Amino acid sequence: MSMSSPFQARSARDVADLVAEQPFAWIVSGAAGALVTTPLPVQLECDADGTPLRLLGHFARRNPQWRAFVEDPRATVLLLGPHGYVSPSWFADRTRAPTWNYAAAVFQVEIELRDTPEDADALLRHLTDDLERDRPGAWRADEVGARYETLREGVVGFHAHVRATHATFKLGQDERDDVFDDILRGLWDTRQHDLAAWMRRFDDGRGADAIAAIEPRARPIDPEIAGFIDSVIAEGRRLVAGRDLDWPARREIVEQVRRPWREGGPVMGRTEEVTAPTRHGPVRLRIHDPAPGVPKPTLGFLHGGGWAMFSLDTHDRVMRELAARAGVAVVGIDYALSPEVHYPVALEQVVDVVRWLQDHGAAHGLDASRLALGGDSAGGNLTTGALLALRDQGEGGRVAAALNYYAGYTPDCSPHSRRRYGTAEDMLTAAEVDTFWNHYISRPGDRNAPYAHGLLAEVEGLPPFFIGVGECDVLAEQNLTMAGKLLAAGVGVEVKLYKGAPHSFIEAVSVSAIARQALEDGAAFLRRRFDLDRD
Repeated sequence: MSMSSPFQARSARDVADLVAEQPFAWIVSGAAGALVTTPLPVQLECDADGTPLRLLGHFARRNPQWRAFVEDPRATVLLLGPHGYVSPSWFADRTRAPTWNYAAAVFQVEIELRDTPEDADALLRHLTDDLERDRPGAWRADEVGARYETLREGVVGFHAHVRATHATFKLGQDERDDVFDDILRGLWDTRQHDLAAWMRRFDDGRGADAIAAIEPRARPIDPEIAGFIDSVIAEGRRLVAGRDLDWPARREIVEQVRRPWREGGPVMGRTEEVTAPTRHGPVRLRIHDPAPGVPKPTLGFLHGGGWAMFSLDTHDRVMRELAARAGVAVVGIDYALSPEVHYPVALEQVVDVVRWLQDHGAAHGLDASRLALGGDSAGGNLTTGALLALRDQGEGGRVAAALNYYAGYTPDCSPHSRRRYGTAEDMLTAAEVDTFWNHYISRPGDRNAPYAHGLLAEVEGLPPFFIGVGECDVLAEQNLTMAGKLLAAGVGVEVKLYKGAPHSFIEAVSVSAIARQALEDGAAFLRRRFDLDRD
């Protein structure tokens, strides 16, 4: 009786996920000695149990291969997924030989040509919608305009009905435990993370500590903040209830989840809402003045939320805390959100509000000649971008200080930060970071624009920064990197790492001593910058 291969699929999802991750395949047909091949992207449709049913794709009409399927529909589809050379240099046991790990699938199919305009349209749209999903500035077939009909006429669609599937997942299943761990570490060290992830999928519980052993483990979250995090995550999941929601619906839920956490705190002597004109329309401002009657320095505050969520309301207590602790007026800036608008709309709104505050702030009891700008998360990104833009336009003197908490300075989170603090149980996941950036950015090239990607900017000539960093935040690394970049450029920087603090931790001010200290530290920075301790 023959034994089953250790390299076979464990479930139908293995094959489906392989095609989804690596959809480019070879379509092979013809008799031996006269084979014809075409490389094409394909999509796999499965039944309710995950069993492969058909591969969807299309040929260029000028490709002669498709015509042969009228007479003989049989074909083989070859798909090669993640693969890589395994070097003996990775092994403690140097007597081991080289090998190659890989995931691959072979489908025996019968091609059914689908040669109508409706078929071509459905196949093209299905493919492009799938491949463009979650990309920055995702493209739609309609954007081709009148040329789309010509392109559609130039393809012949097909359904390749799967008659047999053979998949091989050679991912170290037959290796000794110590060798398996050495391979996994070697792949991680050489940045072959896709192949390493597939090895973990088939590791039968092995390798759990192989990667963790070569990177620092996640630090425990402060218990007071952990209660806030657990409550926010659990309530959010309860309200979402597994639904796929649009952005307006998501915003309604996060507002509801945050409502209890913004209550209480300092009472302002005056709160006023006004509107400032910008090149992208009016922007609502909320002015918190702790002691009206005497013009005082002003902090323009930009809330976080991945440029896509949150509001003046979610961060109202944070703004009141800073106003009361620093003795400054705080002006919340209600910039436009993505994905309805994209970079640089919100950034340009902030620049215009800075100018408006200095021209019209006195009429609202503000001394905007002494102006700071700051925010948390995406708000810190907008702060940095606005300061760079003002400097480059010869207006760098408008803002005297920057107050940022756990800002996003780059779309690129390192693999280590993703594994340590970007998991599904963290306040900000690595997947959310990717989603937020992809909705904020309208063109892939804008990811490297220095006003968005601060780590690529020349930062000389910026005002002094306060950078508050949560130790247990997926963005911690980039915040510390930005602090070093500013210091190297001669910019004054005060940076503080808050032990056990995750992303969004200043919102837990009602229950967390660490959050209160972080806000007090930021307020003290402002008082020093504006000589308020001597007033």
